[in-house]
Amino acid sequence: MFNQAIQLSQIDNGPVTDWSRTDNLNGEDEEDSKIKNFDEMSRFWNKYFSPYIKTQRIENGSDIGHAKIYLPDGSTILAWNGGCMTFSYDTNGDKKPNVSGKDIYPFHFCHKIAEQNRYLGINKAFGPLGMIDATDRQAAYDACKNNAICSSLLILYDNFEFKKDYPIKF
Repeated sequence: MFNQAIQLSQIDNGPVTDWSRTDNLNGEDEEDSKIKNFDEMSRFWNKYFSPYIKTQRIENGSDIGHAKIYLPDGSTILAWNGGCMTFSYDTNGDKKPNVSGKDIYPFHFCHKIAEQNRYLGINKAFGPLGMIDATDRQAAYDACKNNAICSSLLILYDNFEFKKDYPIKF
């Protein structure tokens, strides 16, 4: 979903390295910063992702300025505006358990080359949150046995399918 949206958006908007975004907006007024970060995430999503990922609505998803994006299938994406953006994909939206590796899968989107190289690898704008050194599915699987945050990497290897050997049980 994300990779396809990025590819399509680049056709219309140019390379991700040219996409306009203001990083984490910290001001003297904490409430004002939350509103600015939410507004920036909403603007960015609407311009670069919403034309390619059907979106029902965007709400202020927390008291810290996240944008909560509701998708038609009931899933949600909690988006945070930082140096890279963090997208936490929740497969069942507002329903429980809301646990990383069970129904929440966090990803990074980095539009700046230095951040791509630091967090995701050369010329990669999108990938799993967390720096897991796994070059194949088996390595990702082994890492996930002890670290739920790496579940995003395993899910990418499995093309968003929960294989029978998925290490985190529901």
